[in-house]
Amino acid sequence: MNKRLTYLCAAIGLLLLLTCGVFALTAGDSLVSLKYLNTALLPGIREKGEQAANEKLQKTYDDAKKVLDAVQEEYSGQPAAGSYSDSLAARDLVRGDELEFSTGSSALMLAGTASVAHSGVFLDVTDGTEVPSGARLTPNHRYLTGEDTTVVVTVTSGAAQLGVQGNFAYTASGVQTAPFYDVSEGDWFCGPVDYVCRNGLFSGMEVNRFGPGESMTRAMLMTVLYRLAGAPEDERDAADVHFSDVPEDAWYTDYVRWGAAQGITAGTGPDTFSPEQRVTREQIVTLLYSFCANYLELDTSERQELSGYQDLEQASGWAREAFSWAVAKGIVGSTSADTRTLSPRKDANRAEVATMLRAFAENEKIL
Repeated sequence: MNKRLTYLCAAIGLLLLLTCGVFALTAGDSLVSLKYLNTALLPGIREKGEQAANEKLQKTYDDAKKVLDAVQEEYSGQPAAGSYSDSLAARDLVRGDELEFSTGSSALMLAGTASVAHSGVFLDVTDGTEVPSGARLTPNHRYLTGEDTTVVVTVTSGAAQLGVQGNFAYTASGVQTAPFYDVSEGDWFCGPVDYVCRNGLFSGMEVNRFGPGESMTRAMLMTVLYRLAGAPEDERDAADVHFSDVPEDAWYTDYVRWGAAQGITAGTGPDTFSPEQRVTREQIVTLLYSFCANYLELDTSERQELSGYQDLEQASGWAREAFSWAVAKGIVGSTSADTRTLSPRKDANRAEVATMLRAFAENEKIL
């Protein structure tokens, strides 16, 4: 008897058994209860079926991975000019650094941003798509260089981490930039952030994070102005101005007192400074105007007519003169591309403050 006939007989026998079982159940004289079928037998059969399916899928995945690894090993194991990496361990890179990959080499984007250029096939193994030339790599995605393809990955963020496996060539840019994963070439604030960090005015929120969209407090701004003034320790130590909301031992206390002693700030009330308050655009232009006039003793007579700005009425009376000066000096401009707006009450984030400070320092030739 061949196998096909054997399977047929077994199926007929199973069908007869089930038929008999159903008849027995309906006759009220069952050897196997309906409850047992629903709660034990059938769930057990389903569980075993799902387990078998999962094992089959896992085997399929493992087999596919072996094929992929074998292809990569076949190509990347061949001698080639440049370097070779046997793992996807993170490599620290800076803006402008280039990595060139040959067929079979892999990359893993870990942090920062990078663009890719190629004239063949570059696969995003993580989501199973081809990556077009000119695209950005996606963080935490793994990539594979296709056959007869050369790929050049260029770092666009101030700092980046990239894992490389296989043959590659590395070219250092030699550029010194602010070492942040979240500040990339093409961002409108890239140049200002590089400037303020290079000149020691700003530091990051963390080692590799600048936080361009995060708000800046009044205490932070006074610290920046102190650095812009050249960090005069004698003036700082001699300052004897006190605010009720500025603790004796806060990290910003000396800088706030210095600013008040130099006539840069008068605080937000009779004896308050509001150090943790988010600085607004009208506050920063006013403080820069005061810093320029009262501390640097520079000419602040230049003015720009502001009647064309649609939200001028939102600016506080004490800030309008400073806005007129700041617009004339190119320190601030319209916050909208469609209409002329100053957004005076809007919180100034770290990227905006960096942009204003660079414009101010360059205009006044301070640094």
